Amino acid sequence: MRAFAIVRIAVLAVLLLTPALVRAQDPSVAGEWLKYRERFVGDDGRVRDTGNKDVSHTEGQGSAMLFAENFDDRATFDRVWNWTREKLRRPDGALFSWRWDPNAQNPVADDNNATDGDMLIAWALARAAQRWRDPAYTAEARPIIAEIREKLIVPAAGGLVLLPGADGFTRNDGGVIVNPSYYVYPALEAFPRLDPSAKWSRLRYDGLRLLAKAGFGKWHLPSDWIAVDKRGGVIPLQDQPPRFGYDAIRIPLYLIWGREATAQRLAAEMRFWNVFGDKPVPAWVDVTSGALAPISAPSGFQAIIDLARARFGGKVGPPPQIADTDDYYSASLILLARIAGHAVDH
Repeated sequence: MRAFAIVRIAVLAVLLLTPALVRAQDPSVAGEWLKYRERFVGDDGRVRDTGNKDVSHTEGQGSAMLFAENFDDRATFDRVWNWTREKLRRPDGALFSWRWDPNAQNPVADDNNATDGDMLIAWALARAAQRWRDPAYTAEARPIIAEIREKLIVPAAGGLVLLPGADGFTRNDGGVIVNPSYYVYPALEAFPRLDPSAKWSRLRYDGLRLLAKAGFGKWHLPSDWIAVDKRGGVIPLQDQPPRFGYDAIRIPLYLIWGREATAQRLAAEMRFWNVFGDKPVPAWVDVTSGALAPISAPSGFQAIIDLARARFGGKVGPPPQIADTDDYYSASLILLARIAGHAVDH
């Protein structure tokens, strides 16, 4: 009885500390956000990548902004946004330098952007404007979205592709380098409301068409990075390990969240995951040789696998929760999957 009472008190504490919007959702998700905020978000608004020497990057800043918006935590949202704007804004426009290294003499040694980070930041601002009815967030989001359209959506092989960054991803032979997990489909669906352009719907269509061609090896899985030649041929990028792994795991997440997932589009992933049944899934698979990682995927991967299985078949266990052993990335995937599932189901 005493243990039960302690649990009840803990749950009530979470509910009392959590805004009304969150209380309408599963209270355990609110508790996961409080855990995440305490562990990874500094008082200054910097989000620490604990699996990567405590660096910060736009992906992490944008994810934390999304989380704070979702849980109606405006104070944290503003703190994270203000740090991002102050420390990472590129001087030549509205985009952001992708990485901030606290261990370096110059924390921003590489001022190139990362497109997925920019998209997450802009999308979070757009959502914040709607939630808190503050046009100042809209005014911040619009130039970021416009610059993504102008600088990062380019023609290639008869269609449009999304460059992973402004510099270094086009080739002299007319080909391009693409990261399929950078296509944040729910953000691409939202952007035309602030930046009316036919490019957004065309990019979504062409991105799905490109993804359909990016299935390699016996599993027909996409690799983290791909190269697209000028004729539209697609191969795993030779400069990177040809793996379905730490980047590509986000492809199903964004397809589901953007309501672009179908049984056919996720058939390869489902076949691969279901081979392992209740056993841990490897952290990656080499899409060309079929070699498996010697380590299991972190729980954040399992959260996305469960998100897909809940929609397209397969046994689903209790929702993964952020454990003490989870680093920033795994914890982020857990929260992203939980939020995406709630958004699609409601």
